[in-house]
Amino acid sequence: MFAGLRRRMSSGTVKIALALALVVGASFLFWASRDNTVIAPNWDGYVRGVSYTPSHNFTEKDHEWASPEKIDRDMAQISQITAHVRTYTVSNGLDRLPEIARRHGLTVTMGIWIGSDLDKNEKEIDLGIRTALANRRVIDRVIVGNESIMRGDVSADQLNAYIKRVRDALPNRIKVSTAETWSTWLLNPEIGQYVDFITIHLLPYWEGVPVRSSLGSLQRWYADVQDEVQDEFPDKPIVIGEVGWPSEGRTRGAAEASVANQAYFVRNFVQLALDKGYDYYIVEAYDQPWKAGNEGAVGAYWGLFDANGNPKFAFTGLLRTFPEWRLYALGGAILTFLLGLLILSRMPRVSQPGYLMMGALVGVVTTGLLWLLDASTLEYIRPSDIAMTLAMIPLVFVAAAVVLTEGIELASSLWRVERREMRALRPDQSPRVSIHVPCYNEPPEMVMATLDALARIDYDNYEVIVLDNNTPDPEVWRPVEAHCATLGPRFRFFHLDNLKGFKAGALNEALDRTDKDAVYVAVIDSDYQVEPYWLRRTLPYFASPKVAVVQGPQDYRDGDENFFKAMCFEEYRGFFHIGMVERNEYDAIIQHGTMTIVRRDALEEVGRWSTWCITEDTELGLKLFEAGYSAAYIPESMGRGLTPDTLHAFVTQRYRWVYGAMQIVKRHAGAFLLGRTKLTWAQRYQFLCGWLPWISDGLGLIVTLFALSWTAGMTFAATMFDVPMAALSAAALALFIAKTTKTLLLYPQKVGSGVRGAVIASVAGLALTHTVGKAVIAGIFTSGKPFLRTPKCENPRDFAQVLRSAWQETTLLGLCALAIFAMGYKNRGFEDPAAMLWMIMLVIQSLPYAATVATAWVSAQSYGRTATPNAIEPPAEPVLPKAA
Repeated sequence: MFAGLRRRMSSGTVKIALALALVVGASFLFWASRDNTVIAPNWDGYVRGVSYTPSHNFTEKDHEWASPEKIDRDMAQISQITAHVRTYTVSNGLDRLPEIARRHGLTVTMGIWIGSDLDKNEKEIDLGIRTALANRRVIDRVIVGNESIMRGDVSADQLNAYIKRVRDALPNRIKVSTAETWSTWLLNPEIGQYVDFITIHLLPYWEGVPVRSSLGSLQRWYADVQDEVQDEFPDKPIVIGEVGWPSEGRTRGAAEASVANQAYFVRNFVQLALDKGYDYYIVEAYDQPWKAGNEGAVGAYWGLFDANGNPKFAFTGLLRTFPEWRLYALGGAILTFLLGLLILSRMPRVSQPGYLMMGALVGVVTTGLLWLLDASTLEYIRPSDIAMTLAMIPLVFVAAAVVLTEGIELASSLWRVERREMRALRPDQSPRVSIHVPCYNEPPEMVMATLDALARIDYDNYEVIVLDNNTPDPEVWRPVEAHCATLGPRFRFFHLDNLKGFKAGALNEALDRTDKDAVYVAVIDSDYQVEPYWLRRTLPYFASPKVAVVQGPQDYRDGDENFFKAMCFEEYRGFFHIGMVERNEYDAIIQHGTMTIVRRDALEEVGRWSTWCITEDTELGLKLFEAGYSAAYIPESMGRGLTPDTLHAFVTQRYRWVYGAMQIVKRHAGAFLLGRTKLTWAQRYQFLCGWLPWISDGLGLIVTLFALSWTAGMTFAATMFDVPMAALSAAALALFIAKTTKTLLLYPQKVGSGVRGAVIASVAGLALTHTVGKAVIAGIFTSGKPFLRTPKCENPRDFAQVLRSAWQETTLLGLCALAIFAMGYKNRGFEDPAAMLWMIMLVIQSLPYAATVATAWVSAQSYGRTATPNAIEPPAEPVLPKAA
């Protein structure tokens, strides 16, 4: 025996080791593949000119003033790489710059800032003229306005007037111009009327050009300006006022911001400019963290030096695209190995494909987390970016946890090699069973059919207690009472008014009326029709005194009535044929309120049914596990009920389940976190993992609202809101892919539904996402939610009525559509990969709302008449007991 055990353990260890070796190796190779050699001409460290704004880490407010001491330090460093510096303004203390630059042997191209504030423009021009006249020996050029036309701050006529005024005030030795992008000059050649030279900005990054093609594009643009603008102004030379590449920030089109690309571009451009004789200014000397507010995060990273004056790349030698790859590769290998070892060693024994799949999933998750870390480590980050990151990080970690737990269930379900053996022993005598049927305002014909099925049970020692609680209309409950009398003495009927505690209160009342000889208590919902062999099939599983619950699956007899019911039917089946089957392997099933049998003394021991919880069945099962009892699940249909008739009933039922689960989470948190129970670690894991997808839906609802708000910010306040990092958007995408893939892979094999069943189950599940999210949030922050009854035999509603009941989902779907449109056309979402991914994330977030609207249409179209001729018309809102 021990030799066989050792062989099995050895076999499992080898499989795990092989899977981990392959995954760790793949992780290492992935990070290594990100580092490549970049060849660029050596640069002697000297350039024709650089543009300048003071250095150091300052905010927008700090940017209001530059001290002479700071300027002097900067000029001393800049003089080591160039003899020519360009500024943008004479305000904020920069009117002192020419005097300081002269001491360091620098020539200055002085900027005069032109904005939309005409009064400020006047002051700027006056100060600029005085500064230029006072420093005529060091200032060789004055640039009046920087991209003022492109921003729309002033008209061409206004700008021409400013240029002419400055030109007339200064000696001819000082040349005057304005600076615009190359395309603006082509569209507005009239702004060259009074300039001495043409100043263009050539920034391939902003045009979305890949860095390898950037120099070719730059030469073509330069040639276009020469051909078109200089045809009109033939004697005016062209000066490149800004040329450069950012070292960090998001990708724009095919242009990727990185240190390697910045180094490649600058070193190649310096050589190109030398060969072509270009007159230029590199933008810029120092990184400018404050520009992130105007240009997004990338605006802070155009400097040759960082904000503290440190060179950002080597001027000579080979360049590397990702020199930190060894650190990430080592971290990825260690994290993948440790997390993989933890998960794979604690998984049930599976075949090699299961270990490989799970190991690969661990590798993907750890790589994604490191990718997020890499993307988040910007040197300068705005408070708004920090807020977005902090808001999205919980989603990232919940998504990672859901992806891994869903993967474990997928691997276990498909490739498990051993199953739990459930002991069953036919009892020598027939123990007495008390079957409880709680009712509230149910259609009497439906309840009577349920009782007729109970009367046909092939078992000789049972009683049936029908307890009707709080039904206000005697015409509803009296026919059931009369029918019980016809079924014989084993059927007892009770009607109680003003009963508190919802369904749990009714079940406790039934327990008080139970035959003292009853050993087991069974619960059947009022719409369930059981098979005659139900008790004979289930009672043998109480062979062990530790088994307190024997549970059968919920099943439905009307799933083929119409397409809406088919969607509900398939959505339910996944839980009972996949989730419950796998949970049973860990003795951690969810007890649900019908087709369940409980050992009576165990039920009394743990305090009966809890009236504080609206999912008293699930809470009872957890209490029994905490007390050290076990449960058995028989994945065999032994009774069938009715699916909800309308979308309203469908979502009401799910809301109750989820809200009740959150009540349980709060009440039993100590059992999980502090260990004050007899729960095994496997049981804790199963319950936590069962709640996790619902919690992720609650978090997803918050993320959707946040994403809509953020997109509105990007649309209407672009200088304050930038596109979030791609890694954050990828988390929502990964979560959706994981859930969908699991459903599509498992349903055909384990549920037997085929691809069609898997698809409609997915749509039905998505349609419940918003309801689940609301219930999670409400369940966490409130406690007194009343019991929500799921109406049966409910009259159908037309599409307009159904949509009114789903107005929140409809509204959010419309808002998501507007946000996607805004990203695509207002925020250039089709040009920016990060924006494109954000658009995809918005599409993913909108799918549940689209699924709800589609399911609403199906619900309305599936009915051409009322549900049953004798159905009771329900009110518009869920019916609550009087005692609520």
